[in-house]
Amino acid sequence: MIALNDPKKTGVMITLFTGCIGLILIGYFHFIIGRGLINGYSVQRVNTQKELKDLKIQLAQINITLKQKDELEKEAETIKKITRRLPSTVDAPGFLTELVSILSTTGIIQQEVKPDQNTDRSLYTEIPYTIKANGHYHAFGQFLTLIEQNPSRFMRVKNMKISNSLERPSIHPIEMEIATFMFNKQ
Repeated sequence: MIALNDPKKTGVMITLFTGCIGLILIGYFHFIIGRGLINGYSVQRVNTQKELKDLKIQLAQINITLKQKDELEKEAETIKKITRRLPSTVDAPGFLTELVSILSTTGIIQQEVKPDQNTDRSLYTEIPYTIKANGHYHAFGQFLTLIEQNPSRFMRVKNMKISNSLERPSIHPIEMEIATFMFNKQ
């Protein structure tokens, strides 16, 4: 072994003592302060993950609600379109205006338009009209298309009768029943 004199022994002892104190302080910091900080950060991480999970669930619910809102807005627009086509009053002038417009567009010549007896249903009232007219077969096809696909008034052809005219074979006498409808307020 190496012989150490007193000043060297004292220096080594001070160095060992300082090293031991340093290790004790490092251990103390690690186990008391550092571990506490680590545990605190772990708890905070778990809480943050839980909050993130809750926020993701809320975001999914908001997205579902937004989709439902979009669907409801589309349905509301569809209902508006339908209610424009299905008035809540008899509105004979509105029907006749649409009919005259369609007749003039297609070239069908009306002879008579006569209202028939209304039929009440639970949600709507059917308002039929008997129409006698003359026109070319092709014009009659256009007339039927415009009646059935009318964007401003819900109408349908209930029955029709087309016959031949011996005097003018290309002009056909047409008799039909067209119904329009009225929404019953409840």
